[in-house]
Amino acid sequence: MVQYAALVLQLAFAMGAKAGSNTDPTPTMSFNASAGTTELPNTDYSNERLGFLWNQVGPVATHSKVTATVEPTPEATLLGPGEFHPLVASTFSSELTGAKLPPNFAWGLSASAYQLEGAVKDEGRGPSIWDLLSHRVPNQVADNSTGDVLGMHYYLYKQDFARLKTMGTPYYSPSISWPRIFPFGHGPVNQAGVKHYDDVIAEMVKNGIKPAISLFHWDTPLALFNEYGGWTNRKIVDDYVNYAKFVISRYDKYVPIWFTINEPQYCNWQYSSYPAGSYYPSYGVGPGLKARFLCGHYTLLAHAKVAKWYHEEFKGKGRITFKNSGNYFQANSSSEADKAAVQRSYDFVLGWFGGPWTNGDYPQSLKDTLRDLLPEFTQEEKNLIKGSCDFFAIDGYTAFYAGALQGRSFEDCTSNSSYPGYPECAATSSNDPNGFGIGPGADPGAGWLKSTPGGIRKFLKAITQDLFPNVKDIMVSEFGFSEPFESSYTTLQDALWDLRRADYLQGFLDNILMAIHHDNVNVTGAFIWSICRFCIVYDNFEWGSGTRTRFGVQYLDYTSLERIPKASAFQMLNWFKSHGGEFIGSGAGNSTTHK
Repeated sequence: MVQYAALVLQLAFAMGAKAGSNTDPTPTMSFNASAGTTELPNTDYSNERLGFLWNQVGPVATHSKVTATVEPTPEATLLGPGEFHPLVASTFSSELTGAKLPPNFAWGLSASAYQLEGAVKDEGRGPSIWDLLSHRVPNQVADNSTGDVLGMHYYLYKQDFARLKTMGTPYYSPSISWPRIFPFGHGPVNQAGVKHYDDVIAEMVKNGIKPAISLFHWDTPLALFNEYGGWTNRKIVDDYVNYAKFVISRYDKYVPIWFTINEPQYCNWQYSSYPAGSYYPSYGVGPGLKARFLCGHYTLLAHAKVAKWYHEEFKGKGRITFKNSGNYFQANSSSEADKAAVQRSYDFVLGWFGGPWTNGDYPQSLKDTLRDLLPEFTQEEKNLIKGSCDFFAIDGYTAFYAGALQGRSFEDCTSNSSYPGYPECAATSSNDPNGFGIGPGADPGAGWLKSTPGGIRKFLKAITQDLFPNVKDIMVSEFGFSEPFESSYTTLQDALWDLRRADYLQGFLDNILMAIHHDNVNVTGAFIWSICRFCIVYDNFEWGSGTRTRFGVQYLDYTSLERIPKASAFQMLNWFKSHGGEFIGSGAGNSTTHK
């Protein structure tokens, strides 16, 4: 030990002597990998730089069979359930007898690029933040699956659109991958990526399918996190606007509906845990409250700038908005404290992004509670945000009870950012006040999701008549259900009988129609999702829950990539046929009616 200490002293003396000597030019300094605050602007758009980004992610999987665009094969007649078990019956058979959807009601299926496309590294695509999260961060995804392969919609889109045409589905609402167009988030566009989406849009139009496009569904280019921290930096606004302008300018003549941002509320549950400072530079903004509300702030500004440009400069032909994520809250009781808790719950979900329908600003409850954590808008920015949505879009999957914090002081919560429940400072539950579950549960991988069809009717009324009375029309832009333990079935036939999902869809659609006819809510569209927290077309990657939690109305064999309609698909098609939904082509959907 004495010898070791003497050696250390000798080394320290030697280093000090060298540092002070004019004969040794080597400088010394202290290093801290987490302390960097200087942004790293990138103007290197080379293949080598792209390779560096993918090395940051690590090796990715590829599909052994599907490596290029596949031409569609003839679609067989869709044959659903037979005579031994019926589909789910309506609970509003008398109230909705003869009830029809309004003209031009938009309905169809939804998806997102990262959850469905696969082919993540193909044809010049750059990595997104979710490529990094799923590959590098242990247990960021429950089953440690990735979006590398999935349904390979990137190469099988022609077959998928042929299926949608056979179903007669008039709309399809996918997202476009920002890093496929701009691999580095900005700079030159990727020719192969643009050509791919040219072909995708053309194939949809060819099949009579109307695109309702989401420009951003959480797949921020990883390069922008390396460069300045992603959505916690104001620079993201200009980069996003540049990307959005490029896509809209190219495809607007074919796209009647644009969603600028999918669920800006994702800032709340993702930026609270993004590994800033661990897997990419934090630039002084680590995971937590500050990151969450910076993300929301710049997201709202990015949307508003695109919407202003779309209408005033570009003179777009379609309608533009963003998709909210939110669910109905019902008070535990008639007490004033519980009513206030419901309002706070709405403020911190919908009110946070409700500026387009109010004065362009945040609710006072957010300002009072968050104080310096909540960025401020200038008056010019408030004017920009106000009126920037053409209609209200809500991704509403379930409902909750809400009430005051029990046994804790509301004032203590709102004044202390470390207090349990801050900043909402309200209690929510999936149990009603007597303790019974609010509705049947979904797959355990989506433990938050319960089947609550009655909630969507109340929610539509609350949004348009109570929360934001300036809303003229509203779309249910996503709703869907993950069948419990569906991925555990060992036979295809059992997996196809997704009766809890079928019941969910029947109930939600019935209640949407009840809202139209009995509550006078101007609902102008409904899109069904299937495997994420929403309900898209095919089983796919469900973000943090991975591939085991499935929302799809079609079964996906991950090996053969075959798609097979489930009972819920026929439940959906029968409902729209019964209530006057538009179908592609004459007689479309006739072969899908089953008793």
